Amino acid sequence: MKQSIRQNKMLLAVTLLFSIITSAAGVLIAIILQKVIDAAMQGDMLLFKKIVILSVAYLLLLSLFGFMYAICSKALIRNLTLSLRERVFRGVFRRNAEEFTSSNTADYLSALTNDIKLLEDNYIQPLLLTLQNVVVFAASLIILLYLSPLITLILVVCMILMFTVPSLFGKALQDKQSAVSAQMSIFTTSVKDLLSGYEVIKSYAMGKHTEQKFQQENTAAANTRFAADRLFAANESLSETLAILTQFSVVFIAAYLIISGDFSAGSLVALVQLSGGFVGPVLVVMQNLPKIQGVKPVVQRINDLASEEAQPKSGLLEPVFNENLEISRLHFAYQQGNQVLSDINLSLQKGKKYALVGRSGCGKSTLVKLLSGYYDRYEGSITLDGINIKQLDPERLQQMTATIHQNVYMFDTDIKQNICLHEEFSEEVMETALHTSGVHKFVEKMPSGLLTTVGENGSQLSGGQRQRIAVARALIRSKPILILDEGTSAIDMQTAYEIESRLLTLKELTLMTITHNMNEELLGLYDEIIYMENGRIAEVGSFHVLRARGGGFAAFCSLHKGDVAEALQA
Repeated sequence: MKQSIRQNKMLLAVTLLFSIITSAAGVLIAIILQKVIDAAMQGDMLLFKKIVILSVAYLLLLSLFGFMYAICSKALIRNLTLSLRERVFRGVFRRNAEEFTSSNTADYLSALTNDIKLLEDNYIQPLLLTLQNVVVFAASLIILLYLSPLITLILVVCMILMFTVPSLFGKALQDKQSAVSAQMSIFTTSVKDLLSGYEVIKSYAMGKHTEQKFQQENTAAANTRFAADRLFAANESLSETLAILTQFSVVFIAAYLIISGDFSAGSLVALVQLSGGFVGPVLVVMQNLPKIQGVKPVVQRINDLASEEAQPKSGLLEPVFNENLEISRLHFAYQQGNQVLSDINLSLQKGKKYALVGRSGCGKSTLVKLLSGYYDRYEGSITLDGINIKQLDPERLQQMTATIHQNVYMFDTDIKQNICLHEEFSEEVMETALHTSGVHKFVEKMPSGLLTTVGENGSQLSGGQRQRIAVARALIRSKPILILDEGTSAIDMQTAYEIESRLLTLKELTLMTITHNMNEELLGLYDEIIYMENGRIAEVGSFHVLRARGGGFAAFCSLHKGDVAEALQA
C-alpha cells in the first residue's frame, strides 16, 4: 500500500493542497454570512452590495477549487487501485509454483476484486475524507476562538466525549471487516468451483444440490456483510446523536448571549455555521476511523500478496546447458510430509532422449518439475553443467525447458496466439511447428484457419486438437530441453507415433518423455529408459537391455500388454 502511495506522491500532494484550500475556504463562508446579517441589521446598503460582489467572486473560486479537488481525488483513487491490482497480480505470478498452488486461485481473484474494492470504500476514500475534515476542523476552531472562547470550550468538551465512540467499536469493526474479506473469498472459491464443474453438474443432475450450495454460500456472504454494516450503523447513529446534541448546545448558549446583549445576530449565524464545521468533521472522522482501522487485515493481505514482486534476484547466474544435468541424492516431500522422491541419482546428457516410465504416483512428474526448477525446496543437489540450479535465475531456467502437459490449458483467443503466445515467429518456423505437431491437419479445414477462436480453455476444440496445439507451442520455441508429460495421450496412436518419432530425430534436443505407452518400436529409439518405483529410480538402461534383464521394467511391460489385450477383448 505504501509503495502505491509513494508512486503517486505528486498527485497526492496536489490533491491535499486543493483539499486544504477548499476546506478552509468553505469554513470562511461563516464570516461572510456574519457580515451579511450584520450589514442587513444595520441597514448599510453600500456594505451589503460590497459583500454580495465579494461573495459571488468567492463562490466562483470555491467552485473552481472544489472541482479541481474532485478531479484530483478521483484520479488518485483510480491510480491507487490500478497500482494495487498491478502489484498484487505481479506478486502472485512471481511466486514460485509451490507458493502459488498453496492457495486457491479464487483467493487471488477475491483479492484482486473484493479486497481492492474494500480498500477503496473503507480505506482510501475514508482517508481522504478524514484528511479533508481535519482541515475543516482546524479552520473552524481558529474562527470559533476568535468569535467566542466560551462556546469553543464547550465544543471541545463535547468533541472529547465524541472521540470516545470509535474506541467502543474499533476492534469489533476490525474483526467484522476481516470476516467479510474471508467470507467473500470463500464465496468466490465456491462459485468458481460450481461454474468450473458445469459439465459434471449437468451430467449427474446435481442442479438442486448446486442451487442449495450456492444459496448457502450467498446467504453466508450476505449475512457476514450485514453483520459488519449493522455495527457501522450503530457507530454512525451514536455519533450523529452526539453531534446533534452538541449543535443544540451551541445554539442555546449563543441565543442566551444575544439576549444578554453580548452577541450580534450575525455572530449567532456564524456560530451555528461554524459549529457544523466543527462538529461535522468530528462526526465524519468518527465514522471513518473505524472503517480505516477495520480494514487493516485486508491491507495486510494485499501487502503480503504484492510483496512477492520485490524479492531481489541479484547475484543469480545465467543458466547454460552445454553438457549435462546431474542429480545427486535427491529427496523431496510436499508440505503435507509425504515423501515423494527418495535418493534419486541420475545423469542426463545434452541431446539424448529419455523415457520416464513407471506406475501412476511413482514420482515421475514431480521429478521433471524439479529438473525444470519448478520447486526449490528439496534435499540433495541438481546441477546444470556443474552449477547448482539454486544459483541460477529461476525464470531463465524455466525458459530453457518446454513442457507439454497431458491437461493442456488454452487461452480464450485464436489458435495462432495459443501457439505463439504473443511472440513473433517467421513463417518458415511456424510451418515447421504446424506440420511436426499435426496442427495443419485440422487447421486447414477451419474457415478462419489459425485465426479460429478456441473458446474458454479450448472449449471449441477436441482434446486431441488441444494437445497438438500444445506440441506446436513447445516446438516453435526450439528450447534445448523438452518434457513430454503424457503430452500425446489424447491424440490417435498414429499421429502420436509420428510426432514422437520426429522429436526423437532432433539431434540438439534433450527429450524427457513421461509415458505409459509401451510401444516396443518407439521405446527402442530412446537412449535410456528410466524406470521408477515408489519414488525411487529402480532401473536405467536401453529398452532392450532392461527387457532382457527381466526386472521390474520387464514385469511392468508385460503387465501393460496384458491390460491392453483385456481392453481389446472387452
